[in-house]
Amino acid sequence: MHNKGIDLMRMGFGMRHTLTIFKWEMRKIISNWRRTLVVFLMPAVLLLVALNVFPLLINYLSTGSLQSHPILVVNAPDSFRQYAEDSVKSSVYNYTFMNSKEFSEYTNDDENFLQEKLRKGVILVMFSAKNEEGKTTDFDTSVRRYYSHIANEEDVGEMENKMIVGFDADSFTNYTQARQFLLNIESEYKDYLFKNLGEEYAEVGGGDRWETDAFNPYTFVLKNRANANLGAARTIPGVMILLMYYCVYSLAGEILAASRQSGFLTKVYLTPIPEVSLLTGKMMTVVTVSSISAILTYLLLFLSSWLNHSNSAFSLLPFGMFLTLTQLLYCFITIVVTAFLMCALCFGIVFKIRRMEDVLLNLQIPLALLVFELFGQMFRPSASLGLEFMIPIHNAIMLIRDIFLGRFRMQNFVMTILINVLLTVILIALCIKNTDGMIHISQGGSDDTSRTRK
Repeated sequence: MHNKGIDLMRMGFGMRHTLTIFKWEMRKIISNWRRTLVVFLMPAVLLLVALNVFPLLINYLSTGSLQSHPILVVNAPDSFRQYAEDSVKSSVYNYTFMNSKEFSEYTNDDENFLQEKLRKGVILVMFSAKNEEGKTTDFDTSVRRYYSHIANEEDVGEMENKMIVGFDADSFTNYTQARQFLLNIESEYKDYLFKNLGEEYAEVGGGDRWETDAFNPYTFVLKNRANANLGAARTIPGVMILLMYYCVYSLAGEILAASRQSGFLTKVYLTPIPEVSLLTGKMMTVVTVSSISAILTYLLLFLSSWLNHSNSAFSLLPFGMFLTLTQLLYCFITIVVTAFLMCALCFGIVFKIRRMEDVLLNLQIPLALLVFELFGQMFRPSASLGLEFMIPIHNAIMLIRDIFLGRFRMQNFVMTILINVLLTVILIALCIKNTDGMIHISQGGSDDTSRTRK
């Protein structure tokens, strides 16, 4: 009983000192709020600007224009020409209209020529229509007759009306443009056709006679989030983890390496405060600040997405990005666990290496790797593999990516958390074993014979 009482007293003593160190470090960070904003908010703002400029750059390289999206329309009916002039969404596209003969002369019946145009960003839109006997006819006439037939409950026969969108399946940018074009135009153009060519069907009660629930926030979010989350999955996971590591390594360099270099950490280390309390208090500070930084980064990207009304096909933050509360919870748990792993990694580097220059160099190596990871994820077409969830830190990016893509699997979440927690525990144990790394040694030596702590 006596030994248990002593252990509990030591535990309470250590916890009290841990909280003291945590509050002290947090107070230092908050008191110097100007520096905090510059160091932690500025990279997020600059990266946000880069994410919004990137689509313009890609569009310019692909099309030679900052704004226009070239659309080659073959056999366009009068209804589509009029719709292209009236629609706000359609105004962001630059249309070139041709009939079948002009299109044949333009391409010279060369598939390679057409493929090259598609690869450079051109989207091909072709209209075709067949009457009741299956013969080619005018598109608008066919649509009007179709509505007339179903209004009179007549057989439509082999009637067929198509708007075919062609793109280069091997070109990610062209595929994205075509997908965005369909999302912006298809449903709106169908409504336009019904209102202008389906009067006879509407008169007998067909279609939507009343616009019930014209704007429902729930359905509005669901309609936009699928495409938005698909685009956001390319960048947001990598951006969040990258900026979080930047925050972790900056804080680790400041409150541990720089403090040791000045000799202040050594003075605190030689006080009666337990080494474990000093380590965990500083680690809690880094994890808290970096986790908050990652969450604020997400909120900043979320707002940017919902303010992106132009919704470029190349946009890395498409309009309507949205995660449910459950998805946000999984992301938050992943972020916190990953922050602990990053912190343990950075503390281990600081404890292992003495010279300040070498410490900063080694802390920046994972940062460079995460930058490559970010650009790799932007253009990655394939789904995540099971083995990827066994790679520390990378697995967090893949898990958040799958959450945005709607491919979340509980087994992958559990594997990611367990592996990152296990590695964190190992690294923390090594840090505790090597707490002599808190001692400042002049001239970069390896021993300190003056250490007198008992």
